[in-house]
Amino acid sequence: MKKIIGTVFAAIILPGALLLGYNQAAAQTVVKIGEAEIAIQSPISIKKKETPANVNDRGVSFGKSDRFGVTKSKHYPRSYEDFFFGIAMAVPLRNQEYLPMHYGSSHSIEVGFKYFYRPAARYAIGTLWQYSFYNYKLKDAAVNETFVSNVPGEIRSESFRTDNLGTGIINRFYLFPMQNKPFMLDIGGYVDFSYSKRYHVKTIENGKNTKHKYRDGSKFNPIQAGLYGAITKGSYSLFAKYRLTNLFNPDVIPLELPRLSMGVQISLD
Repeated sequence: MKKIIGTVFAAIILPGALLLGYNQAAAQTVVKIGEAEIAIQSPISIKKKETPANVNDRGVSFGKSDRFGVTKSKHYPRSYEDFFFGIAMAVPLRNQEYLPMHYGSSHSIEVGFKYFYRPAARYAIGTLWQYSFYNYKLKDAAVNETFVSNVPGEIRSESFRTDNLGTGIINRFYLFPMQNKPFMLDIGGYVDFSYSKRYHVKTIENGKNTKHKYRDGSKFNPIQAGLYGAITKGSYSLFAKYRLTNLFNPDVIPLELPRLSMGVQISLD
């Protein structure tokens, strides 16, 4: 009798234990598809791994899908600064008469920085702050008494020079390619304050080299303004500046110096 009861008890308990063990094993089954994890249990749940956002502290992302449908993101900063050094040469234009000068020796040097805010992938607006030095090497200005009369001695060289502090506004357009160091087009304007303006003459007097500097606020204008443009690739820019104002008082000195200058800028970042 005891054997019969034991047999019946085993026949009832053993299938239940096997079924319970199978349910526990099934409850622990997890299926992973891509970024999603599916747990086979009651109730069925689906968990997906979180991906980092496409916006970080420094900028905004943009991108495009490849042939497999995967989006490749690129990041650009919302704002940045460019420290630069540049040198340019004076360029004459046709149908305009200028004071006689040596064009190959007439140049400008500038150093400063540009601050840009980039609200969109293909556009940024910026401000310009710089120091610039202009040197126009002249011909026969002393002989013709253009700026001053009776310059003593034998003329060795003569030039008109200015030291300037300037600012400006720049519109920057990002052209192509967008993924890596695109070509950039800059269009804007500038204003210079010439805090030092002088006609500089080197002479020989009694066998000695002598220098003379003539400053005249009634002849030399202190404020200059003009247009600015550049094509940039990486750290190098080809730029041009066109002065809209007069360097001299036209009632006293009717002829001007070239308004256009072209040169190269190098980013120091």
